[in-house]
Amino acid sequence: MRHWCDQGDDLRGYGWYSADGRTFGRQNVSEHYGTLSFDWINHGESWTAKIRANTKTRYTIILYLVAQDRQSKFRIGRHLRDIFSGKTELLGDIRLGVNVKNEKQVLHTTLLWDDQLQLDHLNDLIFMNTRALESDRGLVYQLEQEKPFNEGRFVAVQLNFWAPSELQIAFSTNHHGAKVGAEFEKELAKREQEFNDHFEKSFNLKDKNFSAVEQRMAKVALSNMLGGIGYWYGFNQVQMPGASMTVPYGPHELLSAVPSRSFFPRGFLWDEGFHNILIRKFDPELSLEIIVSWLNTMSENGWIPREMILGVEAEARVPSEFIVQRTNVANPPSIFYIVDQMLDDEKLLEKHGPILASMYPRLERWYKWLQRSQAGKKKRTFRWRGRNATTVQELNPKTLASGLDDYPRASHPSKEEYHLDLRCWMALGSRVMNRLAHLYEEDKNKNKYTQESSALADFEDLKQLHWSESSKAFFDYGMHSDKVRLIKKPVKGAPGQYVVERSVVNKPRLGFVEDVFGYNNLFPLMLRLIPHEAEQLGHTLDKLVDPELLWTNYGLRSLSRKSPYYASRNTEHDPPYWRGYIWINANYMVLSALKHYGSLTGPYQSKAQNAFTALKKNLVTNMAKEFNRTGYLWENYDDKSGQGRGSHPFNGWSSLILMIMSDNMDV
Repeated sequence: MRHWCDQGDDLRGYGWYSADGRTFGRQNVSEHYGTLSFDWINHGESWTAKIRANTKTRYTIILYLVAQDRQSKFRIGRHLRDIFSGKTELLGDIRLGVNVKNEKQVLHTTLLWDDQLQLDHLNDLIFMNTRALESDRGLVYQLEQEKPFNEGRFVAVQLNFWAPSELQIAFSTNHHGAKVGAEFEKELAKREQEFNDHFEKSFNLKDKNFSAVEQRMAKVALSNMLGGIGYWYGFNQVQMPGASMTVPYGPHELLSAVPSRSFFPRGFLWDEGFHNILIRKFDPELSLEIIVSWLNTMSENGWIPREMILGVEAEARVPSEFIVQRTNVANPPSIFYIVDQMLDDEKLLEKHGPILASMYPRLERWYKWLQRSQAGKKKRTFRWRGRNATTVQELNPKTLASGLDDYPRASHPSKEEYHLDLRCWMALGSRVMNRLAHLYEEDKNKNKYTQESSALADFEDLKQLHWSESSKAFFDYGMHSDKVRLIKKPVKGAPGQYVVERSVVNKPRLGFVEDVFGYNNLFPLMLRLIPHEAEQLGHTLDKLVDPELLWTNYGLRSLSRKSPYYASRNTEHDPPYWRGYIWINANYMVLSALKHYGSLTGPYQSKAQNAFTALKKNLVTNMAKEFNRTGYLWENYDDKSGQGRGSHPFNGWSSLILMIMSDNMDV
């Protein structure tokens, strides 16, 4: 039974191919036994869905509805067209009907439940009340319960089909009747045409000579980004520094896109900034709603959880060790990246300026929290918190706060270290705060943020702290050994057993982490902190296009092939993640920067232009090839073969391929 959206089901393909995230959606599912298609529209609080099945075998569809409040109740109806009705606290009277073209081809049974409900085990409840019963078609699995209820908070309807069929489901309230039949078809066609027109107006792909596959990939990228937006309500489990117990934090409600419906079906803070680069181009109002929703989860001191795991359903999809959010651990403030773009949009400012003004105090609180909590020992340096300084199991202790997870940092975490990417994020944050202060603040903060943004954008200071003249690149700084490895150690008293631990061959020293070059080292380029005439820009571009370092025919790899950490496991059970594979969010940021530098007259203009053209072509060509081969966008791409890998469909920041195709990099 398909209940969770799970990539482990290994379907041949599924996803929205046309959806606006608000009023309609169209989705195909290629099952092992045939194909299903789903179309839906809404009408006020009502909605209609049409399901078409082209299957080779008998199949079953189960519809269910659960009320989370005690006041709402449902009742079973007498026939398919009035399958159940009820009264809810939010919507008032509701009813649901199913219209099947040939009712003789369907057998339906129902389940009504009013005992204790566990939202993460609703599929188990259905299994427990399923029996193999005789019918005029022989033995058929049907819903049957020993203790029937007259009304309840959970209702399920099982529809058994023996042939390809089509059904229409209509959910109605007293305020709005659902559109059905020809009216549904007409409205669906109208909304899809409006979507197509708005898509072309937003991204202008028609005249860019993209292939049919590339254009289909582009529309699927947007549709799945919008179709994956969800709403959650509940508590996070959080832990304060030094505390042994976790405490509930909330309740919160969240509107957010997700990286992957099948593997990461929840909100991630640093992903969300990238998601809204795309969402804003199509639906700026929706993007603002999402960002405000995220800022509303902020604590009084300015902390926002890295992952929003709200409620038992969300927790059921997360390994237990990752559920707890620690209140001293940050995440890249990528929302500043999208706000910076919004501040360049005169139409958006004119129409939605008051919303941005209302966001300013919370953005300021967040920025100040990052300043305090992630400060380094030296002035204007910053250090991601949360690294494990005592572990012997990891080749290089992870930096989950950075979003780059296992990307190598200083081998021995210490208070002496400071991180290049975080310094660059803070420079961006200060720039945004300065712009907001001048737009919406009285004079008291204008001078402060002007000085702060100037100090963090100071290129001489950035060079002094992070530039290695010998290696001609920007680096992290910290206590680092240039030779560590994982080795097997025998377990005392247990012959034949061993543990895998890190061996430090060369003693660590304080200095730049110069045996690591990858995405982290490109942040001064990505966030445009290098002056366009500075020689450091030339050196960075040279390294960017070097095939021995980051350049591939499929995009920029995350870590140089020359690094000893390239493609290396971090523990015995922890394969490489940000150690060579190609990630689309970082490639987007590089392309955006290349377009910026390519627009400025200077010694490296043509070099930036050439890199932009070649990188864009490599990314689009490879992702379209993999989309055509597999039907999916992927979490990342193999730097040796270009093949998609990781979770799929991954319609989070991999959907930025549409922005890349549109050439609108928000310069």
